[in-house]
Amino acid sequence: MNWFDNPTIQGLEHYLDITTLREKITAANIANIDTPGYQTLDFNFLEALRNAGLQGGTTPLAPRVFEVPGLIERPDGNNVSLDRESVILAGVQLEYRAAVALLRQEFKQIEAAINANGGA
Repeated sequence: MNWFDNPTIQGLEHYLDITTLREKITAANIANIDTPGYQTLDFNFLEALRNAGLQGGTTPLAPRVFEVPGLIERPDGNNVSLDRESVILAGVQLEYRAAVALLRQEFKQIEAAINANGGA
């Protein structure tokens, strides 16, 4: 039996991949806050999660990244809001930590099963 074919572990792995991508995009938005003409990027987080779930054990397709419409632009054409990005980043960090805690619990259960069977 391959312990890592566990659907919970695979789902959490996909979830961590998606939250990592969201963190990278948010960090890029913050890094470009002073870049004239830069437009805030994002992707549909819930759609990416649904697609990851539908993919089963395969690697999910990368979500479609898009410029966020409807944000207020400054005179230089940049529409990045540090407040908005900070809130997103804080949420992503909490979600990531929660997923890691769940993954840790899954591995503890696997370890307990191995130890209960004498490692056989």
